[in-house]
Amino acid sequence: MAANIYEETKGLQGDSQVKDFLEDFAQDHHRHAQQLEKRINQLGGNPNENIGMSGVMANMMAKLNAIRGPKHLLNQIYKGESMGVKAYEERINDLDPLSQEIVQELIKEDKEHLRKFEARVDEERRES
Repeated sequence: MAANIYEETKGLQGDSQVKDFLEDFAQDHHRHAQQLEKRINQLGGNPNENIGMSGVMANMMAKLNAIRGPKHLLNQIYKGESMGVKAYEERINDLDPLSQEIVQELIKEDKEHLRKFEARVDEERRES
């Protein structure tokens, strides 16, 4: 879901740094989804690609916030990334060791996204 939000909103606002973040993070999230899909298939499961109503609402809010400006979009995306990391962390102990390794790497990358967002949000605050 995050990758779709990043791709759909990157061109809606004029901040080139934010656009670059969104492009990079969308690529990361597509790769994450592929890794998880591959692992689910290895375990005999079927990945669910349906984003559901919450995903639809998140997409709509992201588009609105992108139009409102980078500050609004960054805040929403930061919250979404944080929720994603928290969801991984809450469930990681339920996974087998190989799946845990995969998810640990995803968490590491998503926390780096958060660090970049935090730096940019701090920059926005200083400029206000």
